[in-house]
Amino acid sequence: MLAVCGAIGLLVDRPAMAANAAQLRAEFVPANLSAPQLDVAAWALYEMDSGWVVAGDNLTQSLPPASITKLMTNLVVFDAVREGRLSLDSEVAISEAAWRAEGSRMFANVDSRVAVRHLLKSSIIQSGNDAAMALAEAVAGSEAKFVDLMNERARRLGLSGSHFANSTGLPQAGHVMSATDIARLSAEIITQYPDFFAWYGEKEYRHNNITQYNRNRLLWRDPSVDGLKTGHTDAAGYCLVGTARRNEQRWIAVVLGADSSDAREAAVQDLLNYAFAAFQPVPVLQQQGGVTEVPVYFGESQSVRLRTSEPATVVVAAGREHDLQYQFQTQPYYSAPIALDQAMGSAAILLDDELLASVPLQALSAVAAGSWWKRFSDDIRLRLSMAPGE
Repeated sequence: MLAVCGAIGLLVDRPAMAANAAQLRAEFVPANLSAPQLDVAAWALYEMDSGWVVAGDNLTQSLPPASITKLMTNLVVFDAVREGRLSLDSEVAISEAAWRAEGSRMFANVDSRVAVRHLLKSSIIQSGNDAAMALAEAVAGSEAKFVDLMNERARRLGLSGSHFANSTGLPQAGHVMSATDIARLSAEIITQYPDFFAWYGEKEYRHNNITQYNRNRLLWRDPSVDGLKTGHTDAAGYCLVGTARRNEQRWIAVVLGADSSDAREAAVQDLLNYAFAAFQPVPVLQQQGGVTEVPVYFGESQSVRLRTSEPATVVVAAGREHDLQYQFQTQPYYSAPIALDQAMGSAAILLDDELLASVPLQALSAVAAGSWWKRFSDDIRLRLSMAPGE
């Protein structure tokens, strides 16, 4: 293990990868590219295509997340819009509770009505606490009921290190997230809601004749950065989850508990630069005609080609992508009939004989049962192949 990392290559649940994937080891990282030394409470690096947290420190420690909370607030609202329970054009009355929200605000007047679209943009771009509370009340009738939806969404997403007590991220007992959970939540928004995700890259928002600027200053400093969210309270310190896309790769960097806004931005920038330089995501086993062939008895065909059940990507040190090894773990033979997409073993992906991932395999085509003569002859052939030698 790298001394500064709590984990290397921690697999985040993803359909394309089996849960028994091994962790990447320190020797898989180029010796001349060590991870940044960060004076923060926790950090994580997440690669989008693989779904791997590739490096980090205090990855699963539950910590106050400040306004990074609003990523979950936004996600619950995005779900409501997608499901038709809320419209972007719906106008929401600003309650006194929302109007009185502490901290960053969009300065919506009490009893005024603001469209969901504008409330979302405010909560995303300028981190308006009044906007977040108004959205919570619009979706669930009260912030308390909305918090239940947040925790249920976290449970379904597998965010085991997170628990929400409000929609804003203001300090409250038991309101916590982990660096790994924040990375996974960010990936969910990027993947499931690309149109909404674009709003996280907007640099300013104007409401009530007041222009406010996105607090993620990396949007001005690095053209590859297009999100995602800042946060700060005395309890949480300075927090930032940033994401960047370069050369068809996307990485997410999470920093919690930095000492200043400058420190959190420098840390995320260092992590993103390190990720793009040190690691290479590699799509594996994606051949159109299948990846291996297995024998079939008692069917119209004597073999069937297998493919992966989902696209799969692993992460290796830059320059090591051609050193990957593959082992197919299947039965000696299969009996017809075989259905299209039938589960049929797995493929192990290794580097230097160390397991990186195990990918399920399935039938590329169906194989119908053969004629009575084919089944009879295959029975004899199988018996002969299994007979002990002289």
